[in-house]
Amino acid sequence: MMSTHGGAFVRLVAGGAAAATAIAGFTIGLAAPAHAVTVGVTTTLTDPAGNGIDGYVAAYALQADGFYDFTRSAEVADGLVAIDLEPGTYKFAFQDDDNLYAFEYYNDKQTFEEAEAVAVNGPLALSPVALAARATLAGQVVSPTGKPIEDASIQIYNAADDTFETSARTKADGTWAAGVDAGSYKAYFAASGYAFEYYSNKPTLATADVVGAGANLGQVTLSRGSVVQGGIVSAAGAPLERAQATIYTAGGSQVGSDLTDATGNYRIEGVAPGSYTVQFTDPVGEYLSEWNADKADRATADAVEVGVDAVVSVNAALAPDPEAAIDPNSVDVSGVVTDSSGAVVIGARVDAYDTPADADKPDVTDSVRTNRSGAYYFTDLSDTSETTFKVQATDTLPREEGQYDRIDRWFGGSQTYEIASPVTKPAGSVNIALPLTGGISGTITSESALTVENTIVRFFDEQGNPLDETQAFTEDDGTYLSTNLVPGTYKVQFIDFNATSFFGGAGDIRAHAPEWYDNTSFTKAKEITVKSGETVTGIDAALSQDLRAFRNPEINGKPYLGGKVRAYPGVWSLDSGTTYRYEWLIGDTVVGTGDSYRVTKSAKNKRVTLRVTAENDTLKGVALVSSQVIKKKPKAKVSVKGKKATVLVSAKKVKAKKFKGSVIAKKIVDTDEYGAPVYKKIGKAKLRNGKATLTLKKITKGKNKVVFFITLKGGKYGNAEVSKTIKVKKR
Repeated sequence: MMSTHGGAFVRLVAGGAAAATAIAGFTIGLAAPAHAVTVGVTTTLTDPAGNGIDGYVAAYALQADGFYDFTRSAEVADGLVAIDLEPGTYKFAFQDDDNLYAFEYYNDKQTFEEAEAVAVNGPLALSPVALAARATLAGQVVSPTGKPIEDASIQIYNAADDTFETSARTKADGTWAAGVDAGSYKAYFAASGYAFEYYSNKPTLATADVVGAGANLGQVTLSRGSVVQGGIVSAAGAPLERAQATIYTAGGSQVGSDLTDATGNYRIEGVAPGSYTVQFTDPVGEYLSEWNADKADRATADAVEVGVDAVVSVNAALAPDPEAAIDPNSVDVSGVVTDSSGAVVIGARVDAYDTPADADKPDVTDSVRTNRSGAYYFTDLSDTSETTFKVQATDTLPREEGQYDRIDRWFGGSQTYEIASPVTKPAGSVNIALPLTGGISGTITSESALTVENTIVRFFDEQGNPLDETQAFTEDDGTYLSTNLVPGTYKVQFIDFNATSFFGGAGDIRAHAPEWYDNTSFTKAKEITVKSGETVTGIDAALSQDLRAFRNPEINGKPYLGGKVRAYPGVWSLDSGTTYRYEWLIGDTVVGTGDSYRVTKSAKNKRVTLRVTAENDTLKGVALVSSQVIKKKPKAKVSVKGKKATVLVSAKKVKAKKFKGSVIAKKIVDTDEYGAPVYKKIGKAKLRNGKATLTLKKITKGKNKVVFFITLKGGKYGNAEVSKTIKVKKR
């Protein structure tokens, strides 16, 4: 139990951010005992303009010793305050959710001593509480392309001693605000996928700019981070392809790494401000490693200082490794590894397997790597009594962005050990060609004015299995590219990372609904054929925040006066975890809820509309469908003899001549991918004097499911449908 008496309370809850934290903390797990008789205390909580706000209320009960003990607290939503208390004397404290307004004791008091003591003997309505505005720090956070960044984190520090003061998060438009007391402050900005920074564009809290309470910090642009780049060459100055640069922090943690391209250049992006060292290595094994400034180890390497949004160049010249030299007289098996485009494969791993009598248990006898000419040499196979081997090549090193992956192969072109061509030592020209993968690319846009930067592109094979290792991610401009797809046929799905049903996204962030290419479901998604060394372009998507109904809702049952109709929700773009809310309307008025509705006289000569709202976390969709005009229910009967169908329509005390219209017979020939029946018209006739005779075409042997659609002209009776199974004997 927490107690307070006079000034002791000030030390417990000193107002401002501390008060908000205390009240919020009290909310969890504290309530009146189950046996207590409680009464409701209500009021409203607003901003200075009278707008309802979210927040908290805390109640403190007077004890026999004159102290006030914290009793309980309650959340406030949309300005409506309600807290249940046992009868007694209380003091109340109020705070808004976002800490943008001044903490207050009832009634408009700043200290606990001044707070008004309220006797609670029964249900009680307190005077309205309007919190005074505080000074704020505010601004907007955007990406390098100027797009607002939602859910970015802002932390505010007291400039006097660099202690944490408060925090805020950005809204969908990137704006933010944090309430502060009078004073000077520093601000820190961070967001997923972006480099952090201190205001304004500073790398550390110590160097951050100081701002005063009430300042608008304007637009803060978060970058993807700084860049460390450079070139790696041989001692003779020749560019080295597939050499590696790796960045380490001062503490030895790896930050990033990159292989050089064909020109010997590397580029490591997303580096946060700080002090680093860089190591240069050769995965191919032809050159010796070193640290930046030609140092032998990390301890002696020169520090590389990286600032905010900086581009730092660090170059290296590597000395050849004497042990990499090959004695031609010692070569047992050699060859060249290329890819299907004819390019040599640098640094491919080549494994020589033995060929035991039990082919299920082969072992790797030796492994080597190809040099920068794509050549490899086995020199230790002579150390074994084995004379016959099977050789496999694998490109284990990462490819440059946009390049196709290389698929491993055995000598002879096979994919498996069992049918690989054997090699008897000594042997030369044991050459292997690695097929290239293919790719898919496109552009993703938003119909809901949301960011598409967190969209994941997933690929599914012919069996519907997801290829989790071949996902693609959108760039800042909404484009994506995947170049590591094995040739074959695929379906493509687009998923917003922020959607909470996938990948643990944040529940209060607006997101797009998932979608299959091209704006459909998995079963109807277009298949895309990927070929080796080629990219299929134009696989685009325009995503929406709304769930979409691929099969519209339906009104089933009896859409007549006094009849009961039932709701079918339809088939939506997201099924797992989706719930549905049903509303029945006449005009714009909701006359019923739930999955069924009894049609009343108020619907006479009007249409009943079913509104289905689909919800899945932050995702929502709405679809509507209307019934026929509501009238009385006629009696409809269908009889079939051979290929002739007779339809009779009648009603009690109504002459047959009153029923005029038409009848169409449709056979159900299939169901579509969403389970809806697929019809084929097999007959049509006019309805006169309550009777129609149809000749049914294309009735086949066996069971024929036929629906007769009866449309009546004018009158007091509604249209009708009659389903009938017509059996034709097989001879």
